[in-house]
Amino acid sequence: MKYLFCLVLLITSCARAPLKRIEDSMRPAGSPPVLSDNLSRESFFSTLRKHIDVMKTSRLVMDPMSFGEKKIAKADYISALEEIFNHQEDWTTWISVHFEFYEVYGKDDWAEVMSTGYYEPKVMGSKIKTDIFSQPLYATPDDMITVNLKKFADKFPTGEKLPVLTARIENNNLLPYYDRKAIDGDQKLKNKNLELAWVEPVDAFFIQIQGTGTVEFESGEKIRYGYASQNGHPYFAVGKSLTSFIPKEEMSMQKIKKHLLTLSKDEQQKVLNRNPSYVFFKKLDGQPMTYAGMEVSDGRTIATDLHFFPKGAMAFLDIEEPEFESPSDITPKGWVKMPRLVFDQDTGGAIRGGGRVDLYYGQDESASQKAGVMKQKGKLYYLVPRAL
Repeated sequence: MKYLFCLVLLITSCARAPLKRIEDSMRPAGSPPVLSDNLSRESFFSTLRKHIDVMKTSRLVMDPMSFGEKKIAKADYISALEEIFNHQEDWTTWISVHFEFYEVYGKDDWAEVMSTGYYEPKVMGSKIKTDIFSQPLYATPDDMITVNLKKFADKFPTGEKLPVLTARIENNNLLPYYDRKAIDGDQKLKNKNLELAWVEPVDAFFIQIQGTGTVEFESGEKIRYGYASQNGHPYFAVGKSLTSFIPKEEMSMQKIKKHLLTLSKDEQQKVLNRNPSYVFFKKLDGQPMTYAGMEVSDGRTIATDLHFFPKGAMAFLDIEEPEFESPSDITPKGWVKMPRLVFDQDTGGAIRGGGRVDLYYGQDESASQKAGVMKQKGKLYYLVPRAL
């Protein structure tokens, strides 16, 4: 028993500590990867152009940009990105020479990330409540407020990390905003004229997870809705509570949705309520927008934890993607290497820590199919101009 105890102690003491400081989020790569890109050159340069144009004016791209301990002025980083347009014939080679690879803190080791996927759902819906389309997509409630505790820093111990709270006021008391159970189960937002569209409840849940979606109405009209705000509660992946129905290694969006649709409305809602996080929407006139203000780009936009990784930065994501026998399959036949250059533009409620990345796949059925099963280890490196 003594030796067993020592072994357990050794294993647990070697576990990777959670990332806490932005200065520790990445470092120069000891063994830089070979840069390659399996997507088209056209998709890279069209994304790069749109990315730079918005980056120049986005207030959500920090200045200076932090790459671990290294800090770079936003204007200097933009200049380095613009120089790539002068080397379009040998762009990957040129980037490899003129940019340094910084490996992220990682999940279990440096550079290692768990890569998932997201997409834009397209669903049927109604402008009025029906038996099928019984769940609204809500606009941001008027009674939801934010409280920045940093403005009360003198009331707290020095050095304590102070969050921004999402709250409501009731009887002159500041309370957490309603969670999913209160909103969908107890109907706390009913009769407040916040309903943007009515959709099937499971569709509504997954639109919230993706942060954007297109609703097609009976008339043929299509309206795109995008993320507006969130209720301040932590995200919980409901798949974690379904392992008695779906083996962990087979867990996917498609299988979760299939299971939910076998349940009664009450049972279904109980499962969904396990995720207290709730997303509110607004109507979009163009393409879905990322956190940093850029339009999403299929296969090029990534979401990471904004507390540690710089929005606006270019990175190299070395991953595998699923392959399917047919468009209707929910289990891939295999995985194929698909390394590519990406742009850190987005964030998400489930994307937390130094070893998580979410890749945007697009709007079509293929995007849904890939994103639904994407849960692969990969490697992520940020690109820092050498001249700076």
